[in-house]
This record gives sequence, C-alpha cells and structure tokens, in this order.
Amino acid sequence: MPLPEKYLRQLVESHAAADREARKDYWRAWVRVLGEIAFWSLLGIALVGLAFHTWGFELAIIYWYAGCIVWIAGVSTAVLSAYRRGEERGDW
Repeated sequence: MPLPEKYLRQLVESHAAADREARKDYWRAWVRVLGEIAFWSLLGIALVGLAFHTWGFELAIIYWYAGCIVWIAGVSTAVLSAYRRGEERGDW
C-alpha cells in the first residue's frame, strides 16, 4: 500500500532538510581544515623566513629546522584530525 501524499511530501521535505544540513557541515569542515593548513604553513614559513634575517649561523639553523618542524607537523595534524572528524561524522 503506497504512502499517502501528505506523508510522502513530509518525508521528502525532512530528508531534503537533513541533506542540506549535512552538506553545510561538510563544507564547513573543509573550510576549517584549509584554514588550519594555511595557518600552520604560514607559521612555518615565518620561522623559516627568520632564518634569513639573522646574523648567526647557529640561530639560523635553529629557525630553519623549527620552521620545517612546525610546518610539516602542523599540516599533518590538521589533515589527520580532519580525517578523524570525518570518520566520526560518517563522511567516509
């Protein structure tokens, strides 16, 4: 026996609203992870840039390696945490 038109329409509307909300959460998560990647990349590049503005070779090497560590670790953490949040939401 088919569903009455009233209930079918209500079911379609509720599913469409849930789909819109899920898509909004999906795009919000993408924007968040892109912002985190941009932040860690800029912070790492700033530390690497300090290596070129110092007079001491030892201090320049410290800035260089610190920038590389911050850059790579920050981007890796952002990507892995985005994957974990996506797993919890059920995106994949």
